[in-house]
Amino acid sequence: MGNLVNLEMLDLSDNRFFGSIPKEIGNLVNLVGLYLYNNALSGSIPPEIGNLVNLEYLYVFYNQLSGFIPREIGKLEKLRHLWLSDNSLIGAIPSEIGSLVNLTML
Repeated sequence: MGNLVNLEMLDLSDNRFFGSIPKEIGNLVNLVGLYLYNNALSGSIPPEIGNLVNLEYLYVFYNQLSGFIPREIGKLEKLRHLWLSDNSLIGAIPSEIGSLVNLTML
């Protein structure tokens, strides 16, 4: 998947996918929308998600993700929607997310 560098939308929502989000997701630098919601994904959100500098929509709700929200999400200056609900994430929302001036939904 990491070689799909021109991919702009990745919608794998509403399936029965399990396992972790691969760190190679960070290679998809032209991604605008990443939709992984309503699966059985587990593990942490990889910090490589911060490489997706064109990302506007990140939907990972309704999974089994755990761990902390990566601070690297704060690098996604174009991010408009960030849906993380219905997981097992812990800790505080990183302060870096507060600098995302285009964020309209959290």
